[in-house]
Amino acid sequence: MLTWYRPDPSVFEAAAEDKLPIVLYFAEEDLDPIDASRELHDADLAKLSEKEVMFVMIEYNSDRTPSLDTGCPVPCNKLLGPNPSRDYNITRYPSFLVCDWFGNEYFRFTKVPSAKTLSKRIEEVTDMVEAMDKKLASNLEDAKKALEEKDVKKFLKAADKNFRLDVIGLDGLLETSKLYHDLMDKTRDEVDGILNDRPEDGEKRLKDLSKLYRDTEVEQDIKDALDILKG
Repeated sequence: MLTWYRPDPSVFEAAAEDKLPIVLYFAEEDLDPIDASRELHDADLAKLSEKEVMFVMIEYNSDRTPSLDTGCPVPCNKLLGPNPSRDYNITRYPSFLVCDWFGNEYFRFTKVPSAKTLSKRIEEVTDMVEAMDKKLASNLEDAKKALEEKDVKKFLKAADKNFRLDVIGLDGLLETSKLYHDLMDKTRDEVDGILNDRPEDGEKRLKDLSKLYRDTEVEQDIKDALDILKG
């Protein structure tokens, strides 16, 4: 019998530690878990569920109240969020997502897939992760080069390419995220320094920063600082 897990942090931590693909099954609201588990019944899949794949059942949630927008472009963990149905944009049930061990989606089925098709997609996950890693690494190199050249706009553009891939956990994304957060922290420190020191060119510097960091999470910090300086 196929082993099903509940969406618990310990389950996802185990998948990440052992690099086990995850199959997410979004079941009908209020459907009895035992009845839902009968959607997939195959001896080969059951064997995979013992050691090689985590099958996780999540009850479909129709609530589409938007999550809080922090302005940060770095992708969030959809598995551990309050509403995976919303965050994975599930529009119908049953839906089956084939993901890597961080919950990054690579394949989607909006009806019950055959065991053969699902097994094939599961086998392809590792190759998909490697391909994604290469994309991330390429954009990361562009981002690093831009920082070396002190070209903030170019860096933000390269970093955004990685963020728009909408994945988490992979090395290229983690490093890009660190560089991005370091830059945002450095910019906030610069803004605070201008407010504390009140240099003669403070207003001009803040205006320049405002142009440079338009549509980023520090844009409002810079605007607030400008308002304070203008008194």
